[in-house]
Amino acid sequence: GTSHHHQQHSTSLLTTAIPRGGGSNKSSLPQTRRRTLIVLLVATALFNDMLQLTMLLPIIHTLVSSPPPLGVTNNKEVALGLFFASKDICQMMSAPFAGVLCSKFSPQVALISSILGLGLATFVFAEADTFWQLLLARGAQGAASAAVLCGGLSLIAETHPQNVRGKAMGYAQSGLAAGMLMGPIIGGLLFEQLGRKNTFRFAAGMVLANAIAMILLMGVAPPESSWDVEEREKKDDVHKKVVEGEEQQLSLVKSSRQLLRNFDILAVTASTFVIHAVVGVIKPLSQVVLDKEFGVTMVKRSFIISIATLAFFIAAPIAGILSDRMQRSHLVALSLVLMSCSSAFFALRHLGLWAFYVSVALLGVAMGVQKSSSQSLLADLVDKHKLGEYSMVYALSDVADSLGLIVGPLVGLALSQIYGPSVGVLSIGILCLLLTPVMLKIA
Repeated sequence: GTSHHHQQHSTSLLTTAIPRGGGSNKSSLPQTRRRTLIVLLVATALFNDMLQLTMLLPIIHTLVSSPPPLGVTNNKEVALGLFFASKDICQMMSAPFAGVLCSKFSPQVALISSILGLGLATFVFAEADTFWQLLLARGAQGAASAAVLCGGLSLIAETHPQNVRGKAMGYAQSGLAAGMLMGPIIGGLLFEQLGRKNTFRFAAGMVLANAIAMILLMGVAPPESSWDVEEREKKDDVHKKVVEGEEQQLSLVKSSRQLLRNFDILAVTASTFVIHAVVGVIKPLSQVVLDKEFGVTMVKRSFIISIATLAFFIAAPIAGILSDRMQRSHLVALSLVLMSCSSAFFALRHLGLWAFYVSVALLGVAMGVQKSSSQSLLADLVDKHKLGEYSMVYALSDVADSLGLIVGPLVGLALSQIYGPSVGVLSIGILCLLLTPVMLKIA
């Protein structure tokens, strides 16, 4: 069954590395070198994406507080909330379109066009004169972000066979974590030295340089994937067997419907949702908690919160390497347990600041483990259940990710207001625990 399919998948990947059509060599680069370059490119794209999104963190308060039309006079908190939510909402809404873009054209096309879109949105951010223009640019960054994720992850899934996929996903996620880590620092420093306009012009330039590097690399070493000619024919045969009597390859609608009916895929997606819901609750609360309950200064607050990102940065590649050696579903289960522990320590913070440190560190490790292992597990499930293209499963995962970050704070904060300060965090933490046995059942 799957092992045969997997073997066939790997051999086809190896044969695609050998140029076809006599002497017309598509690329002189060996397969492993080419794969390394692809991972590097995807990691750089995710790094840039996260960098653009997090550079604003130290700056946005100043921008919103500045005199109108750029700032707002009343309801500053609402304006800030709207500003941060706009990215997640736009990312969630555009994820399905990103999936369609990937499968209609190719992951490379989606990745390059989304990076160009990100550069453009960042440039608008530099030149904006009103708060609404800032909001629009932030939304556009979110939309581009969806396609960066979808294109990047699909490209890795397509070019890497099962046995090395985890490591590649782990390294790509490290790029994302590095962007998260460096964004606020770079943003704050540049803003002080150069002012807003030049800071974001510089950032937009960085993104465009990334896009140019990508276009050049695709020219030098086009990705060799399992979706080359012979494999496409093989997959068509498989689909014909799956959909009897239909001469057509699985249409997008059909494959999406199959995805949404697949229990394993829904379970992994649910784990993505609950993990991001915990992050969604803890993230806004942590600033308030550190300020009001522990009286921590602004600089120290940023430092404490960056512990989570640092933990994510370290955990992602390790989890990726581990996921090539053990069952990926077990690693996702582990991340759920870690996240529920994080919520427990967050609730126990009255014991001292150390409990808060532990909570934040566990949160980062859980994120790193979950992202690395679930992204490769989703690709495995697409292969195993023959669900067509990878892009739609990553679009679904992206929707769950953004939805968690939107629903988490709403539900969590509502529960906390009714029942007490830590009830929201704990209830979502319990959800994580309940999902753990479900993940362990996935073979």
